[in-house]
Amino acid sequence: MAFFVPKLLPSSSRNLHLSQLSLMINSRLCEGVNEMKGVIYNGIHDIQIQDLPVPHPTANDIVIKVMRNGICGSDLHAYNLGGDEIGILKGGALGHEFVGIVTEVGQSVTGIHVDDHVFVNPSRAKGSTSKLAMAGGLSQLNLIQNAVLDQNVFLLPQSLSFDRAVVIEPYAVGIHGKNIANPLPDQSFCIFGAGPVGLASASGLLLQGFKNVVVVDIDEQRLAFAKKLGAQVINSQKEALPSALKALFGTGTGLMGDERIGVDTYIDCVGLPSFMTDFIAQAKFGAKFIVVALGAEPVTFKPQFLAMNEVSLIGSAIYTATDIKEAIRNVTQANNAFPEIVSAHYPLAQSKQAFERANTDKTVLKVVIDVNN
Repeated sequence: MAFFVPKLLPSSSRNLHLSQLSLMINSRLCEGVNEMKGVIYNGIHDIQIQDLPVPHPTANDIVIKVMRNGICGSDLHAYNLGGDEIGILKGGALGHEFVGIVTEVGQSVTGIHVDDHVFVNPSRAKGSTSKLAMAGGLSQLNLIQNAVLDQNVFLLPQSLSFDRAVVIEPYAVGIHGKNIANPLPDQSFCIFGAGPVGLASASGLLLQGFKNVVVVDIDEQRLAFAKKLGAQVINSQKEALPSALKALFGTGTGLMGDERIGVDTYIDCVGLPSFMTDFIAQAKFGAKFIVVALGAEPVTFKPQFLAMNEVSLIGSAIYTATDIKEAIRNVTQANNAFPEIVSAHYPLAQSKQAFERANTDKTVLKVVIDVNN
């Protein structure tokens, strides 16, 4: 279908005409279309691309055409171990790291318009945080319930590519992990894990101007990426972690005057029990341990050491609007390398292959599915 815009139209009239044509195109694309494609979770190692009904908004909703969706660690948890405990239920529409283009806007929605490029907060996309991991980011069209600007829908610059914007969700997770610690510029930070969320925490701190940031991992390729962001790195398979941290940040003391590691804040994006127990045993008075990772193993320690040294264990759950806006600002910075965590793209039709790649290829940091081209 082709549309002709007369060359003799004044600029203002031509812009209006193009806007009307855009609405017409969206309307005609939806006419007579009753189905779309989407990825449904059916159990361990069982995801299916299915025909789904096209969503239609109420007065308070919007519909977006999903452009990109990243595969998250929680998606892989459900894929490998089952999703019940993390809110991915059989029959649920997968995908929660997504960005797209608004195609329909309910009459009561304000500040959001057709053709806007948007990031959606998946924890509030379907009316309940319990549906965060089933927000439908791997569906070609997605209904966002009770759409409110800067609450569950965030505008993106039209100039920002979807390939960069797709990392906003994991970026916000990592940013929340460092923000919840209330970081101060002269403090030191140890981040466990050079996966997407750990790198996001490091990037967020470094872009704020904090200098004393180290990332700990055992994968040299991932540590090289952390260096690219500007972080210091420790390979804990090659160096004794306590002495390496003391060499970087000095020592502190406990209540009893005993020598301890001089790190102010630890951000755990791995979930190994030993990281937490070592923190209890070796962290200086007043240190903080931020729990971002969804560790599956129980952790045992003596509470007396938690109390005696006034160390803090703080859980970090998803993100706030403030964290999301910080992530958006960060990805718009052209010299910010964090969006380069995207290692591979797959079309929606190859979603199974994409999940297998993300699940088995440890050289990739983030696999993205191009839901619509």
